[in-house]
Amino acid sequence: MAFKNSAGDIVLDAVLTDVGRKHMAQGKFKITKFALGDDEIDYSFFVHKNTSTSLSEHDDTILLDTPILEAFGGQDSNIQYGLQNFIREDILYYPKIILNTKLDDSTTPAADGFIYLAANRETRRKLDEDIGGRHVIQNNKPEFGTIVIESGIDNLDIEPTQINKDKFITQMGLYDKYFLAYVDSRFIDNINFSPANSLFENDIADNLFMNLGPLARGIPVSLQAVSDFHQTYQFIGIDNNILNRSHSCATKRHSSIKGPRATICAFNFEINKKLSKGSDSTPDFRYSKFGKTSSSINGSSNLYDFIDITIYIQAMSSGARLSIPIRITRYAGT
Repeated sequence: MAFKNSAGDIVLDAVLTDVGRKHMAQGKFKITKFALGDDEIDYSFFVHKNTSTSLSEHDDTILLDTPILEAFGGQDSNIQYGLQNFIREDILYYPKIILNTKLDDSTTPAADGFIYLAANRETRRKLDEDIGGRHVIQNNKPEFGTIVIESGIDNLDIEPTQINKDKFITQMGLYDKYFLAYVDSRFIDNINFSPANSLFENDIADNLFMNLGPLARGIPVSLQAVSDFHQTYQFIGIDNNILNRSHSCATKRHSSIKGPRATICAFNFEINKKLSKGSDSTPDFRYSKFGKTSSSINGSSNLYDFIDITIYIQAMSSGARLSIPIRITRYAGT
């Protein structure tokens, strides 16, 4: 259902999904629950008139004029980032999922916002020259970099101590041990994740003890995906024991979460084998159909074929989500 408020008229546009139509045909259709979402709204347009005003005095003209999408019949087409509802009234802080960009082996997005997934070794070497190795991972080669995500409370007001971790995360039922990853199965054959016996902790001197590998091949699950082309994987978050254990223990060197941390996980991808051919082979048709071919990056003389996709990560306890733009890239020559 899409809610529209324009020129004083309120319009409710309701469309049944396939499941809804099936139940209606069977005479079993009954609305028992509802969810709210605001996917179309970009809150960065919420502008303060001055720094001392309250929320009600914000200039929300742009927000009110934001086009609202029609209701779609797809099961998960309307709400990708649903608003969360909690029964408890004492939840003061909500966990986030963010990329860890502090570790030597973790990958950071390039200036264009993408993490580059090199289709083969040749491509990785060329991308290392053109955009830098910190922005590149190689297909099914975690030794050349992984994507590392963390969950926790990203707030400087709360110290990352064990007491605060228990108080604001564990006791609130917001400890995210299990996650779902949604990937486009037209291009990605599998994801490799950190095994359940991995280690990530520090000592009182803030020395890091870490072992997030070797990565294990993910197992697809039959849970609902974000689209017909996406495959869903379930994986386990590793306990993130980077704690402020003393006054001299800063903890910022190892974790991108500013407050108490919950879990962490590293992963890499296996792309479709036909997409991983070298520059001496004819590129797969998907590069031209879904992406671009023979394109330069940063003005380099090297040319690349690439396809842009998005990986969606969802925490199963808190419901927090993270979208990671990925650029599957193949070196095409000069």
